Amino acid sequence: MMFEKGKRERRNSEEDRVFNRMLLWLVGAVAVELLMLLLQQAYVVMRWGGPVAKALLTFFEVFSIAGAVIAAGCAAWAVVFARKGKPILLPSAIGGAAAALWVISLVCRFFYADGVRVLMMLPAAAAVLILIFFLYQRPFFYNAILTGGGLFAIWLQGRYYMEHPRMITACFVGGIVVLAAAAALALQLRKNDGKLGSLQVLPAGSNYMMTWLTCAVTAAAMIAALALGVALSHYLLYVLVGWLFAQAVFFTVKMM
Repeated sequence: MMFEKGKRERRNSEEDRVFNRMLLWLVGAVAVELLMLLLQQAYVVMRWGGPVAKALLTFFEVFSIAGAVIAAGCAAWAVVFARKGKPILLPSAIGGAAAALWVISLVCRFFYADGVRVLMMLPAAAAVLILIFFLYQRPFFYNAILTGGGLFAIWLQGRYYMEHPRMITACFVGGIVVLAAAAALALQLRKNDGKLGSLQVLPAGSNYMMTWLTCAVTAAAMIAALALGVALSHYLLYVLVGWLFAQAVFFTVKMM
């Protein structure tokens, strides 16, 4: 009886810690949304004058190049550490931050007001992904990111392709490359029981077939969107939403 009581208390304590971590991440998403609102006021509305907006534009122009260099350097750094069996948290964190700021710089530089408007949607999407991360198995979280990226790309095409055809096409090409890299990474993780170097990315025995299917379905939808054009590509949004829902059902059943 005492053993069962102690086990129950430990489980409740762990659940409380997980819940508190989830709340902290959700608060972080709200903070990022507030930063996006601040960016809109400074960069688009120019509430604090032209010099501030011009300084931001200069930063975006510089980091739209420098960010890619930093992110690539951190990726190489992480690969070297992984091969040596060293922790890759630091290069991954720096590279991830640089990559995120690089994307923001590109969007703000080339899309201006439309880009900031799109960025303001991302914290809400991040909040959904945070809930998936803490409530579901980790493979579903990664699959949701990949599917969500495809949804976002096709939505961008329908909304902004006529004004920015080259940038949208470049986003699609980059997205397909990311999907191919994700499929290759899943194969590597399967060989190493979910580990990348010393980092346990996915639990041992994870289902990688759903990840490969997600990469294939999302890439096929993106290629079809480019082939069909803006007029018909919005139907593919329903395909990806349906696939995301099917995964939610699959992973929910696995949790039972």
